[in-house]
Amino acid sequence: MSPRTKEQNEEIRKQRTQEILQAAIHVYAEKGYAASEIGEIAERAGLARGLVYHYFKNKQTLFRELFEYVMEKTQQFTKTHFEQEGSAFDLFHTYARIVCRQVLEEPAVSRFFTRISLDVHYLYTAEQFSPFKWVKTFLQPMTQAVEKGMEQKTIRTGEASLMAMQFWGAVSQGMNYLDQTKQDLADQGATAQEINEQLKELFEQVIESALFVIRPE
Repeated sequence: MSPRTKEQNEEIRKQRTQEILQAAIHVYAEKGYAASEIGEIAERAGLARGLVYHYFKNKQTLFRELFEYVMEKTQQFTKTHFEQEGSAFDLFHTYARIVCRQVLEEPAVSRFFTRISLDVHYLYTAEQFSPFKWVKTFLQPMTQAVEKGMEQKTIRTGEASLMAMQFWGAVSQGMNYLDQTKQDLADQGATAQEINEQLKELFEQVIESALFVIRPE
């Protein structure tokens, strides 16, 4: 059997890293940073504990990469979405639906965002990472889209950066509410159909609440 090429080794490294990160986000969503353990992440990924340490020297290193991976992916999606042509209001409408739909399809990702603000101090010092600066950068594409919408007259007049923050606040809080309601209904023994029916109505309310912030008068 011939040895693997450099390219094959690199592909395996990328695949293993993704498997570990995907397992980590599910363990983290259930337990948070302090209670998450490398052994459980390895088991969830179907890998040996030692192999996880081969890729990440400790838990902090692993979760830093997870944090940066998820945040970069989210930031890039947001930037690309709001750079599209068309009505700015429609872009906000579509964005809210996509993000909130993720709660129902990928609840671990939603719970990651809910928990991470409480745990980021485990990963970075205040000098290394500023949540305020990150949020400001993250919201920049939305702020620009609000300004574009004002010019189009598809979005009400106001302070663009504040409106972008209010929109995202409504979306993120709505995501949390949808996820918690889904968990509560499951704990109460509701059927899948009953859960879907209730969430469908709440989903539309969340979207409308977020859009109310920017809807033209």
